[in-house]
Amino acid sequence: MNAQGFGFVTGIIVGLILVVILFKFANTNNKIKTEYDERQEKVRGKGYMYAFYTALIVQAILVLSSVCKIEIPVEDYILHFAGILAGCLTLGIYCTWHNVYWGLNNDHRRYGLVFVVAIIINILAIAGPAMNGMLFEENGKIGLPALNIMVIFMLSVIGIAYLLKKAVDAKKDTEEED
Repeated sequence: MNAQGFGFVTGIIVGLILVVILFKFANTNNKIKTEYDERQEKVRGKGYMYAFYTALIVQAILVLSSVCKIEIPVEDYILHFAGILAGCLTLGIYCTWHNVYWGLNNDHRRYGLVFVVAIIINILAIAGPAMNGMLFEENGKIGLPALNIMVIFMLSVIGIAYLLKKAVDAKKDTEEED
């Protein structure tokens, strides 16, 4: 395994450990698992279906581009990760917009803090390569730091969707009171 692969695997392991710790921190009952009621489970199931089809469509487009020999100046693993993140983004936005993103035992403020910390960690992960001119691989394709950029984008979009939904709900509540 090369140094880049070792760094990637190490990052995944550290990330998984951090996720467990952060879930315990961000849930009001200090459990790792988020709890949902029956309505939330049903709506989230529909969100998972849309997320699956989104990831499937992205992967189909990537297969088509490969078969047609369309050269994209991005490493293959980044393209596959884009499919995964497209599904995650679909799920996050759908669940946010249908008021099922948060579980019964979630502390919204703590999760907001987790989002901010995750964005900061990902910014720091690209700072070094960006300053050293290492955003591209030796073959001229966009490399590993793009994964962090994609995660920042995903977290930011879900955060914006949450703020928009909160504003829409607040406006709706104000109109109902009048």
